[in-house]
Amino acid sequence: MNQIEELVQKAGIRFKSQAGSPPPPAPGSERPVPDPGQPSVEATDEEIFSEAMNGIERASWKHRLHPASRPGRPAKTDPGEEERMMMQEAMNPVTPIPTPEHPEYIEGWVSVAGKRYLPNLRNGLYSIQGQIDLHGMNREEAMAAVEEYVARMARFRSCCVKIIHGRGINSPADRATLKESLQRFLSTRKMARHVVAYASAPALDGGVGCVYVLLSRRNH
Repeated sequence: MNQIEELVQKAGIRFKSQAGSPPPPAPGSERPVPDPGQPSVEATDEEIFSEAMNGIERASWKHRLHPASRPGRPAKTDPGEEERMMMQEAMNPVTPIPTPEHPEYIEGWVSVAGKRYLPNLRNGLYSIQGQIDLHGMNREEAMAAVEEYVARMARFRSCCVKIIHGRGINSPADRATLKESLQRFLSTRKMARHVVAYASAPALDGGVGCVYVLLSRRNH
């Protein structure tokens, strides 16, 4: 196998099959036989390529183009997704999140007597006689509403109420300012007339977004 045939074979070029012997060369196309007594003239690259390509059929290249897929837009972050996941985890009866272990959990009591009721309050063992929602209120409006509501509920009987203060998810500073103010307000001397103890609600009833407040009846 000469050098040209070896190159053609490596290139994977197919030759047309020809039946019988090749036709005789046309007159005048024969290359002169080199004279042994004369110096040989080497063929040029173009002549070598033309001779190698003689009788070669062009092979068609067929394939299907795969359109490039457009990159998808990154999913928008839902600010409430983390809160929903936490709520779903809390509602899972297999692995509930203990509310007292939550970093936003709050609790407190008034006097030693209030501390005795705190475990039952923390576990949600008291029935809830009423609730107030502070969403949409500013700090002054919320504290005034809490003072009026607690005083009104404490007139009738000892009871437990729920105050929904939220977690400050949509606040400009991303802080639960109402909850912080409410915790301080429930511990004041003014509110100590009615408040026995308070604790963040269990996960199944709002969790750290609201607080249970145990009230004692006061005669006026």
